[in-house]
Amino acid sequence: MANVEESTLELLKTKAAAVGMKVVELKNLEEAITYAVDVCDKKEMAQHYLKMQDGKLSGLGPTEVLHAEKKTLAAPALDDKSFESLSKQCAKKGIVVGRDNLRAWPWMAGHDVGFVVADKIIADNPTLVFACMNEDVRLALSVGEEYVVVAPKSRLVKTSFDLTDYLVELHSGPMYTDFISSSSRTADIERVLAIGVHGSLIIHLVVTEE
Repeated sequence: MANVEESTLELLKTKAAAVGMKVVELKNLEEAITYAVDVCDKKEMAQHYLKMQDGKLSGLGPTEVLHAEKKTLAAPALDDKSFESLSKQCAKKGIVVGRDNLRAWPWMAGHDVGFVVADKIIADNPTLVFACMNEDVRLALSVGEEYVVVAPKSRLVKTSFDLTDYLVELHSGPMYTDFISSSSRTADIERVLAIGVHGSLIIHLVVTEE
């Protein structure tokens, strides 16, 4: 089993490099949390092209850029113990962190980093799979400038066909499933490639041992 996991991981690394996805190997979720905080601390602060009135979003401003006072990290669906650890590390760096009710968060117009645990990873595409009935997870995966996605090796599969039974069982009832194969990109406007229009600029995929 270990050899299968290692060969699949090597395939993932090769395919991910082709689409600009960064793959990092770490020991556990705690190390992944430290990595996410470091990514947020080192990146340029997000810029928000929205107007604010009385602390609320009031509409698009075509030439106005709203600068947050602090960097922001969204970490929905994280368990209490892990979120406590994340919050302590963010506090030391002056980073604002949120987990629940992100729609009401003033900076959800474009937070710096979304930190989310993936349910599955497909190596040969490569694709990140999220079973996310939680709206906060969907928000973190749609408006952040960078994503740090973490999953243990045990959630790694070689091809999409290996997920057939999993998806059939998952969708036996109502379910929203998100598939992300690279950072957001489009060339709809005059065939000029634009990165990050409908999602992240950069995806960091952290694969852990446990």
